[in-house]
Amino acid sequence: MERLFITFLVLGGLALAWLAWQGVKSRLAASIRPTEDADGKPTLLYFTGEYCTACKFQQSPIVEQIRAGLGNAVAVRQVDVSAEPELAGRYKVLTLPTTVVLNPQGQVAAINYGVTRQDKLETQLMAG
Repeated sequence: MERLFITFLVLGGLALAWLAWQGVKSRLAASIRPTEDADGKPTLLYFTGEYCTACKFQQSPIVEQIRAGLGNAVAVRQVDVSAEPELAGRYKVLTLPTTVVLNPQGQVAAINYGVTRQDKLETQLMAG
């Protein structure tokens, strides 16, 4: 009985931590000003760096498949954080890879920290 209680306690703590993280991400996204150069279509900003192994071997192939699959329906921009640290700061990049989905008006629709699945990114782009 004690183990069951501890298990539920740990699971409840993890659930609360996940909910808190989702709230933090929402507040971060809401605090970012819309971009002035929105081109009227959803945009994927892919933040990467030369030293990021997960970017090269996991996220980059996913981003390229999105670019090939969705074509001109979306804009995809790869951003090297070393070359454009101001842009990384503006979009609250905390880790690499980070993907930011902008809606057609240039507002942040989603921020994803770490490697993000192709289906999730496509859903976010189409919803944006």
